[in-house]
Amino acid sequence: MPRVVEVRPENFPFDSNLFQSAFWARFKQQRGYQTQTFWIDYQGRTSPLVLVHRPCAEKAGFGYIPHGPDIDLPPEQHGPFLEKVSEQIRSRLPDECRFLRYDLPWPSPYGPGEKSGAQSGQPPEPRIRELRMNFGCRRWNLHKAPTDMQAPDTVLLDLDRPASRILSDMHKKARYCVRSAFRRGVRIERRGPELLPDWHRLYTQMAERKGIAFESLQYFDALFAAARGRQPRIRLYAAFRNSELLAGSIFAFHAPSSQATYLFSASSAEGRKQTAAYPVLWKAIMDAKAGGCRWFDFFGIPPADRPEHPMHGLYRFKTRFGGDIRRMRGCWDYPFDEQMYSMLAFSFSTKDAYHLS
Repeated sequence: MPRVVEVRPENFPFDSNLFQSAFWARFKQQRGYQTQTFWIDYQGRTSPLVLVHRPCAEKAGFGYIPHGPDIDLPPEQHGPFLEKVSEQIRSRLPDECRFLRYDLPWPSPYGPGEKSGAQSGQPPEPRIRELRMNFGCRRWNLHKAPTDMQAPDTVLLDLDRPASRILSDMHKKARYCVRSAFRRGVRIERRGPELLPDWHRLYTQMAERKGIAFESLQYFDALFAAARGRQPRIRLYAAFRNSELLAGSIFAFHAPSSQATYLFSASSAEGRKQTAAYPVLWKAIMDAKAGGCRWFDFFGIPPADRPEHPMHGLYRFKTRFGGDIRRMRGCWDYPFDEQMYSMLAFSFSTKDAYHLS
């Protein structure tokens, strides 16, 4: 039985999970969200649990657990473990919390090439997935969420190799784009929050062009403020040609705890022409490696290499840097009020899965 204790987030040691950290709890509080933080001890393994309360209807909400709980378990224990954790914290949640939504960090059993999955690597219908997840549970109360809050697929790049090997393992198009941008006079600078207003203009223009959700400038001001002087280091890398801002990306460097995460990016029309986003990312990867990071998480790609997908360009860009594609389990819900759950969960199902929450 897992032991779950409510604690203050400043008591968390910082590890490689950005979204299950004191930093993330602090950042969400600054953004006006109520958070709760717990400590889980299970069979000699421990993990923080950061829960962010999200509204989904009048006088009703849910508890969102981003990329948690982060305890490595065999797949057959996932469901029973989530059930026990949910029931332990249930009495400590506010009355308006109608269900928990776990955005799980665990690998999907339906990844490409798995015998249990479809030939394309796509998971079976939710009913079949729920049967598997609830096997061994007492209440059989876990539901595949109608939407994933974050894209469940990502790319992880192993940085524990020589830079020459990382470069040689990249797609030849990515190597060409990095080198040609530098030849055309693109320079990369690491900048602070003073560049955010200029970067945010590129970011909103790009999001509007692609028809995806975007965050306010105040969101990014708060992100940098929450990390000031602490782990992780939030960094903005920008590409310039002469004095023109062409592209920029925001990263979280978790060293010395071994991981860096690619969070947000933006590029102008001229930046796309100059392939400026490629040297930005290459510079961040090399700095992460030099700073002691073991892994680089590209944080979110579409589920397959399909040109018709509206985010196919993102898939192509991120996979060109090499690394292994990882498919996670995605979001799973544990309702406390079954009567209200379906209406509430589906009312929130228009959430786009390609930006942070």
